[in-house]
Amino acid sequence: MLQDIRKNSQGTVAKLIVGLIVVVFALFGVESIVGGLSGEPEVATVNGKGITESKFARAVEGKRRQILAQMGERADPDLIDEGLLRSSVLEGMITEEILVQDAEEKGLFVADAAVDDYIRGVEQFKIDGVFSNERMQMVLRNAGLTLKAYRDSLKSQFVLNQTRSGLIASAFVLGDERDEVVALDRQQRSFGVATVFKRDYLDAVTVSDEEISVYYEKNKDSYQKSKSVDVSYIELNKSDLGKSLEVDEAEVQSLYDTERAEFVGEEERVAAHILIKIDENSTDEQALTKIKEIEVRIKSGEEFSVLAKELSEDEGSSQNGGDLGRSGKGVYVSDFEDALFALNVGQISAPVKTEFGYHLIKLAGIEANEFPAFDEMRAGLEERLRQEAIDQLYVEKSEMLADISYSSPDLAESSDELSLDIQQLAGVSLDTKNALFSNAKVRKVLFSDDLVVGQNNSELIEVGDGQSLVFRVDAYNEASVLPLVAVKGLVRNTLKGIKSSGFAESVGQEFIARVVAGEEPKEISDDMGLNWRQHKDIKRDNIMVNREVITRIFALEKTDVLTESIIGFDVLDGDYAIVRLDGVVSGDTENTTSLELHSISNMLGDGLGAADYRNYQSAMAESAEIERQ
Repeated sequence: MLQDIRKNSQGTVAKLIVGLIVVVFALFGVESIVGGLSGEPEVATVNGKGITESKFARAVEGKRRQILAQMGERADPDLIDEGLLRSSVLEGMITEEILVQDAEEKGLFVADAAVDDYIRGVEQFKIDGVFSNERMQMVLRNAGLTLKAYRDSLKSQFVLNQTRSGLIASAFVLGDERDEVVALDRQQRSFGVATVFKRDYLDAVTVSDEEISVYYEKNKDSYQKSKSVDVSYIELNKSDLGKSLEVDEAEVQSLYDTERAEFVGEEERVAAHILIKIDENSTDEQALTKIKEIEVRIKSGEEFSVLAKELSEDEGSSQNGGDLGRSGKGVYVSDFEDALFALNVGQISAPVKTEFGYHLIKLAGIEANEFPAFDEMRAGLEERLRQEAIDQLYVEKSEMLADISYSSPDLAESSDELSLDIQQLAGVSLDTKNALFSNAKVRKVLFSDDLVVGQNNSELIEVGDGQSLVFRVDAYNEASVLPLVAVKGLVRNTLKGIKSSGFAESVGQEFIARVVAGEEPKEISDDMGLNWRQHKDIKRDNIMVNREVITRIFALEKTDVLTESIIGFDVLDGDYAIVRLDGVVSGDTENTTSLELHSISNMLGDGLGAADYRNYQSAMAESAEIERQ
């Protein structure tokens, strides 16, 4: 057979076919053959133009990296909902494709030079404020991007932003419209308020067993026991590993000897100085003359510390005779440091100029750092070695626990090999507050088929720093309605709350009726044991008054009809509030600066423009032909 193929491949027809394929490859590439046969898979089409699977995959991966970067150091890919991620990315790509086609139809474009200028201005691509091509390439590689892909993405976004910017920039509000907003936004209202608390009536209400039974039957779904599992687990905790861990004395001595051999003692110098400043009150020449006069007095026998107290202009050290304390290299400015470290003990420098002024520097002493004795460092060295050993042991045991539990039908072998107890916990649900089983990684697999149906051990799950576990499901418990006997007390409390809330409302309604009848709120409040409080000139953003009260009072229309100015409503889980609107003062643009008015106009215009753009996007999406695969 092979011989027949070889003979036929030498014929004229075969050579013509091969030649034709070569020409096609050369002119159009391999996609002309492969793509023509099958084409790249697409995840969606917009007006007949496809979004390829490969492009979609890159976008999903890019979004995933972005989410993980936002999570920070403890980023966990398992916490990302893959279905939601893919769905949101696809919808975003469809929207972008609609806008791209719209931009192309309008002939919008951006110059390559403008994109390059933008890239050169990106701070992440700069070193010491100067654009670095190497830095840019590194940042893009870390982000999984090529320069071409990044430029193309920027160019596309800049083009798409033209429509958005145009719509937002063209939106505006008239002065009268702005003033109406200011009048409403900065409006002030005066009102009275009283709250009837349901807790004050809890002891006054009673609930019968029959009421409990009827309520329970009507609301059984509210008293369900969530589905749960009974689990066995092995916990590996780094903090437990060090309890019996002994540190070899020889290792401690060896570490001490190593550190002592590597120690380089840095001497510290005890210095004092006298400073004459160069500032707006003293020129360079005047300061130099003054410091030289002090130098002469020191050489004539006057005490350095006395002159420092009297004449030094360094407020921080002058009262201590110019004493600057001990310091090593790198503390002072270079000229001062060079002069100080050139002195012998007791010697005083010639005038030294720095950015602060002129100094006379005295070296009072030299103290060399000595390496601490072994006994001083023993405890710290032992702890370091212990922690290193614990870390290593934790890694080793984690790997063993993961390997053994993966291949074992239960946790017995892992328990025996690692000398770790198998613990058990019943009724673990998604509501469980247990520190281990409320962990998001654990909850994600708690009811997985692999564990519940397959009866497999879980993977090793790290639930905290130095804390991990492996568990298995021993039994699965379906969700069920709790029997009345188990929730009778809870039902009773619920009914008492409902009744006391109703009682509070009836008290509030009586209060309102008496106000409407002409009685004064303060007198009614005192009579009913409530607390009527008056508030004057309260703004919408006031945080000292209950937010629900603010919302309701600003929704009221001020009228001369008393019954329309006072209302009651539920607040705070069953309490009842009564409010009466007494006065309204509109915001005044005369008390608003021109800068604030300009800012408000811009903000309102931007809001209208953004709404216009959203409507524009919606209209484009409705008119597009979209097919999702």
